[in-house]
Amino acid sequence: MTTAWADRFDSAPRLIDVGDHTICTQIRGRGPTVVLEAAGTGQGVGGAWGHAVEAGLADMATVVTYDRVGVGRSTGTPRHTITEMADDLHQLLHALEVRLPAVVVSWSYGGLVSAVHAVRHPRDVAGLVFVDPTPTAPGPTPRALRVPLQALGVTQLRLMARGLFDTRFGTRLIDRMAGPQPTEGLREQTARFYRTPQAIRELARMLSRMDSHLSEVDAVLTAPGVRFPDVPTSVVAAGVRPARMPEAHRSHVDASHRRLADLAPRGRVVLAEQATHQIPYEQPDTILHQVSEVIGDAG
Repeated sequence: MTTAWADRFDSAPRLIDVGDHTICTQIRGRGPTVVLEAAGTGQGVGGAWGHAVEAGLADMATVVTYDRVGVGRSTGTPRHTITEMADDLHQLLHALEVRLPAVVVSWSYGGLVSAVHAVRHPRDVAGLVFVDPTPTAPGPTPRALRVPLQALGVTQLRLMARGLFDTRFGTRLIDRMAGPQPTEGLREQTARFYRTPQAIRELARMLSRMDSHLSEVDAVLTAPGVRFPDVPTSVVAAGVRPARMPEAHRSHVDASHRRLADLAPRGRVVLAEQATHQIPYEQPDTILHQVSEVIGDAG
């Protein structure tokens, strides 16, 4: 990072002009650049990864978090495609004048963005860490059933955005959504999210496009000759899956994780044995260790 940008940010969120919109960005720490590509809708500013991960990374690197275009405090029209989101990340990194290439660390749905970004903008990337990434292709459920189920979920979320989570019943739902044994940080983050109507509406919008997003990423990653850049790559998989998760879906997730690792000449899958999908909150040291190793190997 240049000295000017380091002084200007001073660890506080800032609105950065990128093209015809502004992107809410936060930069902390010193050292090699690490970009955190957030889960879900991509609202990365505000502790989305939890204190342990974000503070731990800032002790070893220059950490960039941001809200995707049209999400959180970022302006502009929400992107319809993962490719647009990946290109936004590329433009942001160059607008920030941070030191490149960077290690890109992504969680869940953010893995779709970082995968496409690595293919389209390989010179931006010094290393990749995928944290329990969303599968990169539609699941085994037939599309004729999958799409209506997604539409039902969208309708439910839009109804929830009308204040459901401010009720006693809503509070119980938040407890359930945070998981069976959530950390305090995870419960606080879950409550903050579901008590923000704008965030719920953004999630509904994302869910309405999920099938097309997965098909898009599948097409990008299966195009002839496509590979990730030759950089250290770790795919951190959750060791604890939902008890009622069908075997076909479990196999689909595992195969997708292996696929991401195989796209990288130096790719590997690492198991976070004691964690569910909420690895940043339940097993943050695993993420810190993997990022540290990738930084070392990249250097």
